[in-house]
Amino acid sequence: MEDTATREVMWNIDHSLTWVMYLLFLVALGFCIYFLVKRWRLMSIGAPVDRTSDWKVRAKGMIADALLQLRVLKKPGAGVMHLGMYVGMIIMLIATVVTAAQFDLGFQLIYGDFYLYFMALAVDLAGLAFCIAMVACIIRRIVNKKLDTKPGDIIVLVLLLVIGLSGFAVEGLRIVGTDDPWRTWSPIGNMVSMLFVNFTPEQISLTHQIIWWSHMGMAFALIAYWMYSKLVHVLLMPADVWCRSLEPKGTLPYIDVEDENLTTMGVGQLEDFTWKDLLDAEACIRCGRCEDVCPAFNTGKDLSPKNMVQSLRSELEIRGPIVWKAQHEGAKRDEMGVYIAKGGEPYAFDEQQQSTMDRTLVGDAVNTRSIWDCTTCGACMVACPTLVEHAPKIVKMRTYQVSMESAFPSEAQATFRNLENNGNPWGLGWQTRSKWAEGLDVPTLAEHPDAEYLYWPGCSGAFDARSRKVSVALVGLLKKAGVDFAILGNEEKCCGDSARRLGNEFVYYMLAQENIATLQAYGVKKIIVQCPHCMQALSRDYPQLGGHFEVIHHSQLLAQLVREGKLQCSAPDGKKIAVHDSCYLGRYQDEYEAPRAVVSAAGGHVVEFERSHEKSFCCGAGGGRMWLEDASGKRMGDERAKQALDTACDEVATSCPFCLTMLSDGMAACDSETKVCDIAELLAQVQ
Repeated sequence: MEDTATREVMWNIDHSLTWVMYLLFLVALGFCIYFLVKRWRLMSIGAPVDRTSDWKVRAKGMIADALLQLRVLKKPGAGVMHLGMYVGMIIMLIATVVTAAQFDLGFQLIYGDFYLYFMALAVDLAGLAFCIAMVACIIRRIVNKKLDTKPGDIIVLVLLLVIGLSGFAVEGLRIVGTDDPWRTWSPIGNMVSMLFVNFTPEQISLTHQIIWWSHMGMAFALIAYWMYSKLVHVLLMPADVWCRSLEPKGTLPYIDVEDENLTTMGVGQLEDFTWKDLLDAEACIRCGRCEDVCPAFNTGKDLSPKNMVQSLRSELEIRGPIVWKAQHEGAKRDEMGVYIAKGGEPYAFDEQQQSTMDRTLVGDAVNTRSIWDCTTCGACMVACPTLVEHAPKIVKMRTYQVSMESAFPSEAQATFRNLENNGNPWGLGWQTRSKWAEGLDVPTLAEHPDAEYLYWPGCSGAFDARSRKVSVALVGLLKKAGVDFAILGNEEKCCGDSARRLGNEFVYYMLAQENIATLQAYGVKKIIVQCPHCMQALSRDYPQLGGHFEVIHHSQLLAQLVREGKLQCSAPDGKKIAVHDSCYLGRYQDEYEAPRAVVSAAGGHVVEFERSHEKSFCCGAGGGRMWLEDASGKRMGDERAKQALDTACDEVATSCPFCLTMLSDGMAACDSETKVCDIAELLAQVQ
């Protein structure tokens, strides 16, 4: 046995023919670059947006979600398969680069311990993991009919598997052909070599050359096809992760409605989306994780986040080349959305192109009903391994439909009118907003301008009969804890969350500007809210309009007061209480523990829904859907109530007035007497 472990590079291959290999590689690389440029052209038709800031944060996200695949691994079965394929491919790619560096550049790398431990053992095991993952993926694609499998997906997987297996065949032939003394360090290749032990040296040589060139040919074919196939996500997924939004969760793009040059609002045509939105469409891998968690999709409604993004991709492939050519030739859209050439006349599209350009985004490309099914709960975005931003796209399309087309569900008309006229979605008299506080001795800011906190009950806490009880309970707790607070009373208006997420930027702007002016006039710094939707608007929407306030949810403040001993805790009474996570408090504000701490302080034994924390199932009221009817499918609140009953709980605890309403209605629909209470009510009962 040789003293130094090594092997011959390019054994049995005529070195004078390697130019053929390089030529094939360059051709394949040319196709790869060609398809990549075509994709970039399509994405470049979108509106500009800056996604380059804070490279350190972006790099951290790249390591977590692109390199370490942490989001992919949240789904164990498919995640492990993908990890085997991903890690195996990376290790084999490194081995290929090392081999090329020795053969082409003369670096002596493949010898000694590095050869044994990495180039032989690690690469063999990586290849095995890769092949096993390929087989598992193919079987999963064939067996699981829920997956969106296209013929090209199977072709790519089979090609990858054949490349992996042929690589082992090449290695096995080399081992037996050279009687490799270090063969045991390549356990898989060594086993494969047993298939060829009865071959003559001539047969081994010929078979090796045939399989070697076939292996290389398939690899180059895959490289050529790479950017045209689903495998493009290997490049686009890290790019999408790098370019993700670093704004606080749930933040919507700012629209200056007072801009005199503003001619359109929202997204009415594909090119109105930003290039990042179009990158999302290209990077989507149709894995279906967004569908798995989408409450609208899972209750039989028209919305499928995956199909919506794929519809945008299909429209991009049809409309994109036409728009890119027009833009490339200097054409620009006028106020009516018509493309005008450099000379000032309408850009000359041919008949087929004009037919494509006449297509509507909402209606022809995207299902009209589907955009109104979304609750903006954010579950799809949390589940997406590519960090596609589904909900903001839907709100952008809603904004155009409402602001530019006046096309929206009929029920929303009354909501918008009520918000405009009375500052609340019910349309109840604005002058009755503070009626809930009668007899509670709660001062207004006008009476107590130096209060440390402003308590903001919101529209539900002021007008909804059920949520008023929460407001009363919370006021009692705040008083007992000695919190210095006041309310705005009749000066408070709706925060505008529902209006904005339903697409009515004008009504949102009117409400927000009036609220901000009032709050700033009183010098408000800290605000207590009991509605996560108010929290989102006040803390993340209002800063875009100059309103900067410290907003604390009542669950957070109550948990703090309990820790400080200012509110009494109760000994556990054994009552099982299922804690429902509000989407806007949990997924958007990352607050999961405070509501549970309050329930525990009230003596309850916390039991978890099967879908809890970031996987929580939406009640169905977010995104303005509190004010819309369910035109199709089942009610989300009813489904969530069934999920609560599956926990065998005694009560359900919520921390959002919308959730309180929807789950209470859901329990009634289930003919269950299980109580649904806000956490403030539970804590107030033990004081």
